[in-house]
Amino acid sequence: NAVKYNRDNGKVDVTLKAEDGMLTIQVTDTGIGMSEEECSRLFNDFVRIKNSKTRDILGSGLGLSIVKKLALAYNGSASVTSQPDVGSTFTVVLGKPTEE
Repeated sequence: NAVKYNRDNGKVDVTLKAEDGMLTIQVTDTGIGMSEEECSRLFNDFVRIKNSKTRDILGSGLGLSIVKKLALAYNGSASVTSQPDVGSTFTVVLGKPTEE
């Protein structure tokens, strides 16, 4: 998504950090960004942000909801911060999986 929703000649940075038994993965892009309201809906099933900037971008709206479900299964979280026309930072934190 960081590439798909980025601008021409945009940038994507990926960082990993392991600390206290947790792994944090952060993906930051210089893409089109989103409003707070759009961010609040993003991790739900079949949600795609539709506006003039995204109307020609294909997708099912399942990718980020799957990421969040996997993160929760590993006692972690998935979140996003974003600014329209500036870019977004997605953060996924993973711990040890929940045993059933």
